[in-house]
Amino acid sequence: MKKYILLPFLVFAFYNSYSQVNYTANDQVVEYNGTFRAGSNLGAYSNWTDQQLADIAAGNPALNIKGAGVKTFRPTLPEIFLEAFGYDIRRDAFDHYASLGLEDNTVFIGYSSLEHRDPVEYCPGIQSASFENLYDPIWDGGANGTPYNDDNYYARYIHKMVTEYKDHVKFWEIWNEPDFDYSGCAWKDPGMEGNWWENVPGPCDYQLRIPIYHYIRILRISYEVIKTVDPTAYVAIGGLGYPSFLDLVLRHTDNPDGGSVSSDFPLNGGAYFDVMSFHSYPHIDGSLRYWSNSAGGFVYERHSDAAVQGVLGLKNEFKNVLDDYGYNG
Repeated sequence: MKKYILLPFLVFAFYNSYSQVNYTANDQVVEYNGTFRAGSNLGAYSNWTDQQLADIAAGNPALNIKGAGVKTFRPTLPEIFLEAFGYDIRRDAFDHYASLGLEDNTVFIGYSSLEHRDPVEYCPGIQSASFENLYDPIWDGGANGTPYNDDNYYARYIHKMVTEYKDHVKFWEIWNEPDFDYSGCAWKDPGMEGNWWENVPGPCDYQLRIPIYHYIRILRISYEVIKTVDPTAYVAIGGLGYPSFLDLVLRHTDNPDGGSVSSDFPLNGGAYFDVMSFHSYPHIDGSLRYWSNSAGGFVYERHSDAAVQGVLGLKNEFKNVLDDYGYNG
């Protein structure tokens, strides 16, 4: 793993042009040979267009804007936004990014429209943040005029979005911080009460408000659809903040019955992503401080070298989990 009115015969030809993926990340991960690119989350600012923000970040010689040296972006294309404004709403912006030399962009995805949100309250009193009908078949052989099953709303969203933006996106990141912890247990080591290494968090314990197996189902649908539409793209988990959540994904399948292996759910979650994406915040995760008895408290290291070590330390924690499950390159 893981490196960082149509005539009938025309319709038939269209569906033959799609070859549904017949492999997983357990079978192959094509090596990424691109270069390191300094990136940016642009955010959203009143009275500034995406194109103007791109000019400032990347530079635009035609406007004599030098830019800040950014070479790639990490925007988002949530379903709730695309369903409201049309799937091509950001096409002009992405074309502009390309004109500035921004390549191999990462897009984080998810976030269902209200009409397509799972109505089940897996956490009593709080509606799921996920999509309805996740466990419906992904494909229907063109029964409704599309290659995907229109009733599987997540598959529909992924297929439409990736088809529209595949020329400008290399990495599809499956939700933003799906492991955002409400329980206070994600950070705990094995042996500590409620830790995620040895226990399974409930839907109330993290931001998606669904059983963990449903997130693995989201990964599976993402992988099948993205790789079918664009085999050159990479599917990334997360970005994650907690190695214990990665362990949860790697030790379970998408089987809603406890994540166990069965004929319908044969593979654990590691089969459904190519890239390990994680988020590191050294200024808030403790990387910049250590305990000193002589000082009678924490001592803070206020320099970038310590922050870099914090990022690399977390990266190695995720790598160790992947290694434990055989995803070692």
